[in-house]
Amino acid sequence: MNQFEKIQQLIGSLSPVLPTEKVQLEDAYNRVLQENVVADLDMPPFNKSAMDGYACRLEDIANELEILEVINAGKIASVKIGKNQCVKIMTGAAVPPECDCVFMVEDTEELSENKVRCTNPKTKKNICYLGEDYKKGDVLLKKGKLINVPQMAVLAGAGYAEVLVSKRPKVTVIATGSELVSPSETPKPGQIRNSNSSQVITQLRKMNLEIVAELMLVDDYKLLTESFNKALELNDFVVFTGGASVGDFDFIPEILKEQGFQIYWDHTGIKPGNPMTFSEKDGKFVFGLSGNPVSSFVQFELIAKPVIYKLLGANYAPLRIKAPMNFTYQRKKANRLAIIPVVIDENGAISEIPFHGSAHINALSYANALLEVPLGVSCIHTDELAYVRPL
Repeated sequence: MNQFEKIQQLIGSLSPVLPTEKVQLEDAYNRVLQENVVADLDMPPFNKSAMDGYACRLEDIANELEILEVINAGKIASVKIGKNQCVKIMTGAAVPPECDCVFMVEDTEELSENKVRCTNPKTKKNICYLGEDYKKGDVLLKKGKLINVPQMAVLAGAGYAEVLVSKRPKVTVIATGSELVSPSETPKPGQIRNSNSSQVITQLRKMNLEIVAELMLVDDYKLLTESFNKALELNDFVVFTGGASVGDFDFIPEILKEQGFQIYWDHTGIKPGNPMTFSEKDGKFVFGLSGNPVSSFVQFELIAKPVIYKLLGANYAPLRIKAPMNFTYQRKKANRLAIIPVVIDENGAISEIPFHGSAHINALSYANALLEVPLGVSCIHTDELAYVRPL
């Protein structure tokens, strides 16, 4: 088992740690559901028309029909429909119990003000039947589901005006490096703008996490330790970028050990993005991501995001699809899982974009997927299938 596989196994063994809370339905989007959602009634709750048309008995479909009334959505028929009779009906309206067919307006010949004929005797029934979508008592959404747009509609349809979800964790992001300056500054020789913080904070916000603070600190052991301890008091998660490797000024692993944190791993087996720490102490969790922007992006998407969702109690599985290569990928060393920014083109094939390594952040701005090159694989040929993760 390679290192990345070991990490996936460790992630699977983590338990949810965050408490739950009730929120209003309008605030439930992008939260993690912490209860099963059960249908309180059948859906649809009556036989309803699937389109605008005329409801009648199927046995009368070829005959001249008398129109008794018009039924709008929300209205119930006031008359009983008999032989060679019909009602004009709108989409979503309740179909009278005597009727077993709705023929479309487009298939209608108007004979007089209150007489019509169906011009398509082989018409479909065009009825959405009682309980066709789900039955009362059915589990519609399971605990651990990430609430997205379709789930919002399901919650509303099931009458969940309040929803039980995981509380939003609080996070502080700390960018480390004496070479860093803010995006508003012009770097002097030997300096570089801090691009990692903006990237990581946006990734966290996409997950609907609460960003408490954003810090940018020089490589000073005492300063980092003091700032780290303050961040731990206020946050559930602390995310470092930079300082996670083994250089003379990479202090994060040393600080974690001194503080008594359990370090789950200190490298990933991924290229780019091998040096990374994940640790825990007393229900507080710390991520030490790479200082290189592509590396930290990959580390977050492939590892940090699944970890956070697991701790939130989410049943999260990233989308991976197989697609054909329209170029040949080659590498000299195949000792790690390689993650390469690519484009899935309009034909569904994997297309190459220029990529120069862990600091080439501009490559990600053109990519819409990440290509996976497994450990031990040095070449993937044109037209071969390969796994990609859409972004």
